[in-house]
Amino acid sequence: MPPRTSRRRLEHSSDEEPASELQNAVQDDKNPNVRLAQLPPELFDAIIEDYTTLPLAFYYDTHDIPDLKYYERNDVLTALSQTCTALREVTLPRLWARLDICRVPEKSRATWYKYTMLAIERKAKGIADSPVRHYVRTLTLMFSKSKPDAALAALWKMLPKLPNLRTIQVITCKTPGFAKSLTDSKLELPNVTSLYIPDQVSVFQKICPNVTHVCCAGGQGGALLSALTDKTEIVDGMIDWKNLQLVDRLVKKAPNLLKLELRRPVNNGLGILSQNSIPADEWKQLIPKLAALKKLGELVLTFPSKEDHPGDAAVVELARTLVRDRLGAPGERKLVVRHVVALHYEYAEMEEDTMTSCTVERFE
Repeated sequence: MPPRTSRRRLEHSSDEEPASELQNAVQDDKNPNVRLAQLPPELFDAIIEDYTTLPLAFYYDTHDIPDLKYYERNDVLTALSQTCTALREVTLPRLWARLDICRVPEKSRATWYKYTMLAIERKAKGIADSPVRHYVRTLTLMFSKSKPDAALAALWKMLPKLPNLRTIQVITCKTPGFAKSLTDSKLELPNVTSLYIPDQVSVFQKICPNVTHVCCAGGQGGALLSALTDKTEIVDGMIDWKNLQLVDRLVKKAPNLLKLELRRPVNNGLGILSQNSIPADEWKQLIPKLAALKKLGELVLTFPSKEDHPGDAAVVELARTLVRDRLGAPGERKLVVRHVVALHYEYAEMEEDTMTSCTVERFE
């Protein structure tokens, strides 16, 4: 016969577990990590947004190798992900939403061309078989001529395994035979919709058939314009519009364009010869041709200076007349006029490309 259990002992036993759970709950409530993990997603994201990330409009010709300050957000999320399980679940999707394979530590910056290609090979192999591959939405790369075969082979195998990849950013490309290696891979990335790339990697446009936004991040832009499709809705970045054949190419290749930025290339290495060459005469001939873009609803003029130069006012007035009277886009149409100064020895106090003014005019 089993031993009898007193009523008092039963009551004590039944109270033990709830008391323990209550104590744990109180302790968790006092844990700042748990409280941070329990924040509404939009509030958590608002906090994280204050930390620096690499700008998508990053121009290698004016910035050189990305500064380590651009990985502040990544460092913060990495630290938070290692504190507790609750924060790890919250931070991992945000941490891996950006895969920046362009970070070069200080000790390796003199040999960045070796470091970045080894990093591509190593990270591509690791992420291709990792659960975090599902989080990646933005991929940033730098290509050099240092042992490209192994790095590119690993990258081409990884790319199709990123089902939620939407944006590809290439800082610079100095890889001979890059286009052939990508074409031979028969790769296609239908989920990618935005490309921030230099002329040298325009082949990305061919393997990303659903791209709607193309930003010229280096070169003259001719190859990028040649590879546009009727799905292209936005074209911006530094394109050398001095060649008027480029605008004819744009009108032919991207008839459904909704937004266009006119901005000439600027090169920090050329100093004032690059910075202060205002393309007023060429833009006066170019702007009337844009009337052929029947769906164009926003035109952005970006001048490479702190203030107006002679001839700028005439260009702006020509653009205003185009947007107000000649564009056929339905609904509201916008003219945006900006002055953006790139890094330059004349403005040594700057740390970033700096927008000194921006005006927006709306027309119905």
